[in-house]
Amino acid sequence: MKFIADIMVGKLARYLRMAGNDVLYINNISDDEILKIAKSEGRIVLTRDSLMLLRKPFKNNSIKSVFIMDDRVIKQLKQIKNDLRIPLKPNLIRCLECNTELSKAQKENLKDKVPPYVYKTHKDFLHCPKCDKYYWRGTHYDNINNTFKLINTTKPDGI
Repeated sequence: MKFIADIMVGKLARYLRMAGNDVLYINNISDDEILKIAKSEGRIVLTRDSLMLLRKPFKNNSIKSVFIMDDRVIKQLKQIKNDLRIPLKPNLIRCLECNTELSKAQKENLKDKVPPYVYKTHKDFLHCPKCDKYYWRGTHYDNINNTFKLINTTKPDGI
């Protein structure tokens, strides 16, 4: 599944990327541009904008959408998991910033590109070829993992 998220669900887009999902998020494009991209690329629109969903492409089902009901990201993720029946767990294969697929980076080439402590204490790195960002499993990964555990272990209607 490929998604496009509007400006109202940017944090959700980021978390879905953390789970390895292809989520296009551009915070300065119009609803018309979102519709055009969704149609041409077969993306599901994620939105909290009920007025947007009144447009013809949604009414005649030529573009699929999910109306996100809550403003809290944990509940949003649970809704996506339950409504679309997709597994959500950490799977860092996409850049959190630009959605590009990450590639393995050779540690010996990173000495001046990551903090010295990180270079010294980690051996596996990922790289975004588009925005030149590097990723590794630091303490932030534990936080990401805990968020996804919360999504997967609590009741659908509770946090």
